Amino acid sequence: MIDITDGDFIEKLNRHLGAGGVIAFPTDTVWGLGALPTQAGADALFEIKRRPHEKHLIIMSDCLDHIQKYMVEYPEIAFDLANRYWPGALTIGVPVKDTQTMSFGAVRVPNYKPFRDLCGVIDGHCLATTSANISGQPVLGDPESIRAQFPNVMVIDNAYEKMGGSPSTVVILENGKINIVRQGAVVID
Repeated sequence: MIDITDGDFIEKLNRHLGAGGVIAFPTDTVWGLGALPTQAGADALFEIKRRPHEKHLIIMSDCLDHIQKYMVEYPEIAFDLANRYWPGALTIGVPVKDTQTMSFGAVRVPNYKPFRDLCGVIDGHCLATTSANISGQPVLGDPESIRAQFPNVMVIDNAYEKMGGSPSTVVILENGKINIVRQGAVVID
């Protein structure tokens, strides 16, 4: 298991991400791929996954304070939901008007301490994320499979808590309404 508190590791990680590199990491649900939420990071994720550009990326972080700068077009209800259910299995999105690789469709703060620990040492504390797989194929479930499929990805195996929880609930907020597009672990009442 990787010690993400090691100064040399943190420097190597941030150098890799800063150069447009992609990492793999465990979450509360599945293994993910991530890069910095920049044009270079988004492009790297779309390329490595062979992901269609109309499928947008999610930005994940360790807390609402760090992710707020990516929520400038979000209505007030998004912040109400975030304060109520984060950290947790709730992905909050708004309609995305274009299909540029820089378009991020949603935000989330997982209730998974190993992921939040990782974000805590990443410059900017946020990652553009997607599941660890080639688009349209099953999600890879272990570090060895990820290394074999994606040899240029830095695999961060710090899963000291159990993975495999229920998928996140996904909501899209539009015109003051909450549209649940996938019912997952969080039940919104």
